[in-house]
Amino acid sequence: MLMNTLKRIWGTMLLWGGINSMTLNCDGIEELSAATIAEMKTTNVWNESCPVGLERLRTVTFKYVDFEGQTHFNGRIVVLDVVAEDTAHIFRTLYDRQFPIAQAQPIETYQGNDELSMAANNTVCFNCRQITGGGAPSIHSYGLAIDINPLQNPFMAPKKSQETTQAQVVVMPAAGINYLNRTHVRPGMVENEGIREIFYQYGFKVWGGGWNDPIDWHHFQPSRAMAQLLAAMTPEDGRILFKLYCRESTLLDAVDAKQNQLVSWYQHSPQKFMVVLQETPTILTLSPAEAYKRFEQAIL
Repeated sequence: MLMNTLKRIWGTMLLWGGINSMTLNCDGIEELSAATIAEMKTTNVWNESCPVGLERLRTVTFKYVDFEGQTHFNGRIVVLDVVAEDTAHIFRTLYDRQFPIAQAQPIETYQGNDELSMAANNTVCFNCRQITGGGAPSIHSYGLAIDINPLQNPFMAPKKSQETTQAQVVVMPAAGINYLNRTHVRPGMVENEGIREIFYQYGFKVWGGGWNDPIDWHHFQPSRAMAQLLAAMTPEDGRILFKLYCRESTLLDAVDAKQNQLVSWYQHSPQKFMVVLQETPTILTLSPAEAYKRFEQAIL
């Protein structure tokens, strides 16, 4: 009887140990589920015109602390496969720093409506849409732009109207107007010490808070030229490039995305392109003209 009792106690300990282990180690990277794919299509978060296919997207799950200090284990964000590990590192580091996040759910939770997501103070990444105001695809369309705490880090742009000559601005979400003073640093703002550096360290080196029009304090991404190249590459090659970009981004930050010859060179000969990239350690420090010459000589 004693032996049976001990076995039951041991089994209970293993069960609770397993549950706790699953709860505490919630960070993970997964391919999109069938249900997620169906919802993304239904809400037009993804469609055939998007620059990356569904097979290139990953769901990153993570834990985070909210503004009341409570830990949540249901953070989810959809990103390009190449940056999934780095994204997981970003949110793990934010949790370790106890940087508060209001919530993080994929944009289809809000029917693909960016304004509704911002109003709910939702941290998000993938959403296949044009940039605000129209034109080129947003970097969100590549799964390469992270918007964090839009309320504490709002979007602001001049309001263009012919009805008045007075200067006006649009703030989204509307409640973000209380956070326009960026020198008054409060919880959840990216100006908190070391927060922007975390994004920079893991390759999200372009911060919307440094723009003039619009100003997008919640927005982090790699350069547009980098996004174009990662979308054209195989996941394996893209991971190699992104790791290099995390350390040195001069070239890809300077390339004109409207004339991104690097994409053409890679598509012409992926193998030779990667040889140049890996055997020329300084290639990412060069100007576009110098780098194009190196690739041209090696590939043609």
